[in-house]
Amino acid sequence: MIALVDTTVRDGHQSVWSADALTTAMIAEIAPVVDRVGFHAIDFTSSTHMAMTVRTFAEDPWERIRVVRDLMPETPLGFITPGMRFMAWERAPVDVMQLALRCVIRNGIRRIWVAESMNDVETDLRIARIAKEEHADEVLVGLVYSISPVHTDDYYAARAREIAASADVDVLNLKDPGGLLTPERVRTLVPALRAAAPTLPLEVHSHCTATMAPLVYLESARLGASFVCTAVRPLANGASQPSAEQTVANLRASGFGVDLDEDALAEMSAYFTALAARIGRPVGTPVEYDVSIYRHQLPGGMTATLRRQLREVGMEHRWDELLDELPRVREELGWPIMVTPLSQFVGVQAFLNVTTGARYSQIPDEVVKYVLGQYGPPPGELDPAVAATVLASPKADQFRHEEHRLDLGDARARYGDAIGDELLLLRMMLPEEQVEAMLARRAPSLARPHTTHPLVALVEGLTQRPVREIELTAPGVRLRAR
Repeated sequence: MIALVDTTVRDGHQSVWSADALTTAMIAEIAPVVDRVGFHAIDFTSSTHMAMTVRTFAEDPWERIRVVRDLMPETPLGFITPGMRFMAWERAPVDVMQLALRCVIRNGIRRIWVAESMNDVETDLRIARIAKEEHADEVLVGLVYSISPVHTDDYYAARAREIAASADVDVLNLKDPGGLLTPERVRTLVPALRAAAPTLPLEVHSHCTATMAPLVYLESARLGASFVCTAVRPLANGASQPSAEQTVANLRASGFGVDLDEDALAEMSAYFTALAARIGRPVGTPVEYDVSIYRHQLPGGMTATLRRQLREVGMEHRWDELLDELPRVREELGWPIMVTPLSQFVGVQAFLNVTTGARYSQIPDEVVKYVLGQYGPPPGELDPAVAATVLASPKADQFRHEEHRLDLGDARARYGDAIGDELLLLRMMLPEEQVEAMLARRAPSLARPHTTHPLVALVEGLTQRPVREIELTAPGVRLRAR
């Protein structure tokens, strides 16, 4: 039996719609249907998506979790974190991460997925331990897949063995953000992971960027994977995950059982198809095989962003040049894995190298911090000339001696004891004007209306009666409750 983890509103949304399309109301409208499908879990949000909720829609990200939690009581909502980071690029202190995980869990997240961008197992297990202490139902640790001289099967097996030794981890995840896995590599890597962590179920998460993900899922299932990650068809394919619909068909045709409600899955898919048309967004479509992906390894979620940035500076015609620059920068920086936040560091540096006309004439602050080792040791050797250029930049000495900006004690002193933890975290991480816009938008809804709308009165009345299911249709409204 193979179970599906749904990525539609998080990774599918990010990969196809740049993470800036779905409001809380849009997700809430379909949430009860999603709850009926029978997914093992929902890849629901991340700190990046929470920040986008505030920035794009002036909506409260904590309220979004609570609303959907109440509408989906049967299906665990998941939160992904790239290790010691919450909303900001920089690494957060332990007390900040502990508070962040406490807040996401108590607001309704039941599944914590940690995927440290350097595959730093010590950090992975620290987050796993905090998540368990805060009573997460399920904790999974992701090993981020990459292709380089250092990312061998032995490299991954050694880390899987350390993860399996922890009592705080429930699932081992193989995370392939670039869609780089092939069936051939699966045949060696998945057995190596299963042998190194035989007691942990294996979850495989890939993207269709290089067209291989559907085959990767089938081969992984044959070799013992328990879960695969999919999105419904309108937000699948392309840079996203394989579609749930075709994955189910492929698995069943290959002799695997998949237990889910196909009618609910079809209704969910139809909803997002109609929503795409309503808000003017594209639906995910399969892509042609492009061998260059194995050189630049650009994650699905970054492709649209970099294209947009080139277009904004009138250089969209230099896209191929940027793709050539990406692997060069990656090698010079010691083969960082192309996953958040490291992929953004490599991508921005490559973008600047191309658009300024002089390589490393501009160096982002985060690249300086990376070279200084503030994101952990690079997987491979840095190019000596590039390292010398970066460390000679004016910011390098400043960052060597800079105190941590994310100080929880200072934040509590600044904002006072009356502020709640959730709002405190937003104020620590986001620009003041964005938080104020969110609060201004939220304020009117805090007061109860003086008169009760008839539909509200009807729903309140129904909750007092032993009714199992009701469907009501009237001009301008359709109500279905279970």
